[in-house]
Amino acid sequence: MGRITNVALEIVDAEGLAALTMRRVAEEMGVRHTSLYRHVASRDELLVELVDQVLGEVVPAVTGRGWRADLEHVAWEFRRVLLAHPAIVPLLTMGQLLGPNALRGREIGLGLLIRAGWEPSRAVRIYLTVAHFVIGAALLGTGGAARGVVERNAMRDLFAGLPQYPLVRELAEPLNLPDGDEEFTFGLSALLNGMGDP
Repeated sequence: MGRITNVALEIVDAEGLAALTMRRVAEEMGVRHTSLYRHVASRDELLVELVDQVLGEVVPAVTGRGWRADLEHVAWEFRRVLLAHPAIVPLLTMGQLLGPNALRGREIGLGLLIRAGWEPSRAVRIYLTVAHFVIGAALLGTGGAARGVVERNAMRDLFAGLPQYPLVRELAEPLNLPDGDEEFTFGLSALLNGMGDP
């Protein structure tokens, strides 16, 4: 199965989800597409395997600096992996992630919060809030909202020409800065500051 998901991920990373078909994977592997069905039942099942393989790239590490530093590290690691595989990001919003790597990530995240003293129900809320923030930031950073310089400049110029919206006009430049590390740092810090202490 590993070879199939590796080839599928190469296709998706290079050409996007629309390019992924069982026939295409088989062609890249030099086998008949019907032979793939012995290993994976459908394209949908292959997508589930792909998501889990990508989640397996997240390397959680204990920093030794406390729950917040550990959670920040995991969030940055999760974001790094998602930005490396932008076509996979929308799949994270389509249902429960039940593969072994997804479940391992949940176990690690919940464990570090509960060991730090958070009540289990509060740990779940914190874990999900941070995970959803990372996924949302990755969606904005890899999808249609991830504009290039030309698009950002055009949007800035459009905003600057809107006298009926004085704040939008005045803040046209900062509103069109690229989404990136600074925005992610600010958002993650604001989220974690709002959590308080266990």
